[in-house]
Amino acid sequence: MSEEKRKFTRVPFRVSAEIMAHDFSYKAEEILNLSIGGCLFPVKADLEPGAECDLKIIMTGTTSELSIQVKGEIMRCDSRAIAIKFTGIDPDSLFHLHNIIRYNSPDPKAVEQEIQDHPGIV
Repeated sequence: MSEEKRKFTRVPFRVSAEIMAHDFSYKAEEILNLSIGGCLFPVKADLEPGAECDLKIIMTGTTSELSIQVKGEIMRCDSRAIAIKFTGIDPDSLFHLHNIIRYNSPDPKAVEQEIQDHPGIV
């Protein structure tokens, strides 16, 4: 059996998002999975692992638009998606990211422990 390499709980998150990398913008209507450490972004792109990117998760509400801004690193890129590791985030975006993961996880206690063990981006 292979050992699980993932550190963080992944949750599906069906909101639009975009990444900027190498002066190009890639948009998607949903994020395949999201964690406090990264995400799987469903677009086909030719990006090298290690490339820096900026991710914007768009949270639309009834009266305003909120977005979560995250700096990231491309971990892998294949024909269906880009795996992004989060490397930086502002405090407000981190607060919203934590809440998204908490409220969408089947095991909020495990997520709470992850947040306590890794209070910032790892």
